Amino acid sequence: MNQCNQLIIGIGNPLRGDDALGAEAIRALEARALPPGVKTVHVQQLSMDLAEPLGAASLAVFIDARLGEPAGELRAAELKPNSCLNASGVSHFFTPETLLAAVQALYGQHPKAYLFSVNAHTFDFGAPLSPLVHAALPRLLDRVLNVLRTSP
Repeated sequence: MNQCNQLIIGIGNPLRGDDALGAEAIRALEARALPPGVKTVHVQQLSMDLAEPLGAASLAVFIDARLGEPAGELRAAELKPNSCLNASGVSHFFTPETLLAAVQALYGQHPKAYLFSVNAHTFDFGAPLSPLVHAALPRLLDRVLNVLRTSP
């Protein structure tokens, strides 16, 4: 396994309005001087391909847009593994929690994990980030960088 201490995963489709938040956040973080041992990745959806890098990480940060009001509101949550797969017809079959449960089952451990999400205004095809979500991006980046600095 490739070792990295901290893994940041931006989730979302960059062609669907505010769903591009994960990709935009990864781009902005990569433009900064991230500490050694931090790996970034953008994916449109979570999949088992991420199990190996997550199994090698001590910290995982997930970034995603979410449905909710008011648009632009930033939320942060510490995550715990949950093996209940979401098959209710929504776009994300794997959630960060189900992926952590898979990592726990495969490797006998999982990284400490956080989800940073911003309530979206639009998921329309071809739309840019909405002004409210774009305005939340600097706060989101500051919160992610703070977690990186304060986690072992």
